[in-house]
Amino acid sequence: MKMLQCLLVIVISVGWLMGCGSGGPSPQAKDATQGRAETKVVEAASAAGYNGSQMRKKIDRVLVQNDERTKEIKKGAGDPTESKK
Repeated sequence: MKMLQCLLVIVISVGWLMGCGSGGPSPQAKDATQGRAETKVVEAASAAGYNGSQMRKKIDRVLVQNDERTKEIKKGAGDPTESKK
């Protein structure tokens, strides 16, 4: 009986160790959002239940459109600092 208990403990221990072993490399977090640095904090809205990455993408898109519009306005106004760029 003692031998059976010892064998059972060994089998369970080996099974437990095999189950806890490292199978493969852990999946890397993908950083799909390559947005602006100033909108990175918007992703923290995910902690409050919002989709932070989607909000960040939308804000980034609006900021890019704003930058393009500002360039057009400066170009139309003949801004001297715009011609240096």
